[in-house]
Amino acid sequence: IDFYVIRENCEGEYSEIGGRLYEGTDAETVVQETVFTRRGVDRILRYAFDLAATRPRRKVTSATKSNGIIHTMPYWDERFRAIAAEYPDIATDQYHIDILTAHFVQHPDWFDVVVGSNLFGDILSDLGPAVAGSIGIAPSSNINPSGGMPSMFEPVHGSAPDIAGRGIANPIGQIWSGAMMLEHLGHEDAARAIEGAIETVLTGAGPLTPDMGGNGTTVELGKAIAEAL
Repeated sequence: IDFYVIRENCEGEYSEIGGRLYEGTDAETVVQETVFTRRGVDRILRYAFDLAATRPRRKVTSATKSNGIIHTMPYWDERFRAIAAEYPDIATDQYHIDILTAHFVQHPDWFDVVVGSNLFGDILSDLGPAVAGSIGIAPSSNINPSGGMPSMFEPVHGSAPDIAGRGIANPIGQIWSGAMMLEHLGHEDAARAIEGAIETVLTGAGPLTPDMGGNGTTVELGKAIAEAL
């Protein structure tokens, strides 16, 4: 299992345009609009294709739902085809989001770079690491493709207040996010070293936190990775 989920996170389904009408009545109606712009859609699609061009499999999968969402998703599909034409050496495929989630579970080895809208990327970026064993291992980044402003790196998982203070949080997502940041800044050797240390611990007899089936603590797992590094 070795794939990236590329999520557009500036517009799309989370545009916050909409509101509530006739509140408290039988006619109460709630609307939230999805907004796709050519600039935003093309930017995320090109980023996905550029990333795929650096990887051995050279493949991009698009997440869509144009058989049910009849305006915005057909536009997404149209722009996906247009951008794909600029990258003739990159293989492509496309799935509706419902069957795509099933394929993530049953055939995670099919995928290389998966690109989706804000909502679909949000769903897939949680499902992906869960398929690999734990959402606690996954890194993420909020990338400024132009480089004009800093990018931000953080684990996929949230703050998990339900386990605060218990010493059982998986530190790998945070550590791996650091490796992703180093790679983004051009320190590829350092990034590979951190990733190698994570793999050494996970494939050896090192401690595992409860989300991965072990009884190790956050400190024990973090220390083991540091020592492997």
